[in-house]
Amino acid sequence: MADENKADLLAACRSALRIPADYTGYDEEIADLVSAARSALVAGGVSDAKANSDDDASVRVAVKTYVKANFGMDNPDADRLMRSFGEMLCRMAGSTEHGGKPEAGAQ
Repeated sequence: MADENKADLLAACRSALRIPADYTGYDEEIADLVSAARSALVAGGVSDAKANSDDDASVRVAVKTYVKANFGMDNPDADRLMRSFGEMLCRMAGSTEHGGKPEAGAQ
């Protein structure tokens, strides 16, 4: 199931980039960006388990946003997309659901 989800995420990223489903020439670059996005999520405070979960919609959207921001060269939307990724990361890092720490004194 995990390999199937990873293939689904790769296909979802390909679709988000408007790359035809049957064209796999960019798959290595996309897979590297997916890995980098997951690393950025962990570095930003999201738990490793959540950052590497393909079942979490927030993670999937954040990964696709990161991939769209960093794919190719001279992307005019890169800054806007990375700001969006940063905002998603901040929300996830602050959420106990995604590995954030509960506030002191919170029950």
